[in-house]
Amino acid sequence: MLSINIPVYNIEVTNLVVELTNQAEKLNVPFEIRVYDDGSTQQIKNTNRQLSEQSAVIYTELKENLGRAAIRNKMGMESKYKYLLFIDADSRILNESYLKTYLDSAKPGCVLCGGTAYQQQKPAEPEKRLRWIYGKNREAISAEKRNNAKGFIITSNNFLIEKEVFELLHFRENLKSYGHEDTLLGYDLFRNGIQILHFNNPVEHTGLEEAKVFLEKTKTALENLKIISEKLLKDDKIFAGQVAFLRKYKKVTSVLPETILKFVYKTGRTAMENNLIGKNPRLFWLDLYKLCYYSALKNR
Repeated sequence: MLSINIPVYNIEVTNLVVELTNQAEKLNVPFEIRVYDDGSTQQIKNTNRQLSEQSAVIYTELKENLGRAAIRNKMGMESKYKYLLFIDADSRILNESYLKTYLDSAKPGCVLCGGTAYQQQKPAEPEKRLRWIYGKNREAISAEKRNNAKGFIITSNNFLIEKEVFELLHFRENLKSYGHEDTLLGYDLFRNGIQILHFNNPVEHTGLEEAKVFLEKTKTALENLKIISEKLLKDDKIFAGQVAFLRKYKKVTSVLPETILKFVYKTGRTAMENNLIGKNPRLFWLDLYKLCYYSALKNR
């Protein structure tokens, strides 16, 4: 009935797997938990390897790093049950009926996205505040707002999909680096008539990156977005019209030439980064930073 897929990279997942196992056993349905390690350190492998002793866990260490899209495809294709639940390793289950809520809500031809939550208290470490502020304000939003605003956008950290749908429409592996592989999957599902339903069944994102790491991942994601919009889905107005960042970029550049944004990135990059990696980062500067960086990418 249910295949739970947890791709792992340098994160211990024992507590997560124990919680999911306990919940799954109460459902009295066939289930499996696949934990695939995508090139973690030996210390992490040694810890997670003990999970293979559990009968319901299929623990696999990949010989080489496949990347975010390819490892999820491998897990999904090798899963054996009707429903595939993908959940990121840096997640904490908040709902005692998390799995039951998913299965009770599942229906044919529909992808379910449970959402993301963040701890209420601001991190004590200043270097993690940017990621927390961004998550609290941009990711931890209600299902109603997500359904109204997201369009075809899904979030790959916490979603349920039928195996037969995933076999036809899975992650494209054109994107080797971090970012927007789930955006592209959502678009493919949307174009093929698969309903994307956001509902309130969140997991807490516990893996708060330091600001410097988050900024690098943000830039990599923008590079992927450029590849998607200019190569993979060139001149696709539906895609451009529903991705919030692309809409904002089009609106801003209708007033400000791209060359000005590029100049602002060149001259103001250090000042913006100093705010973003500091104790009191502001999302205004992150938004401007992203717009300026994207302009620099487009006008190399």
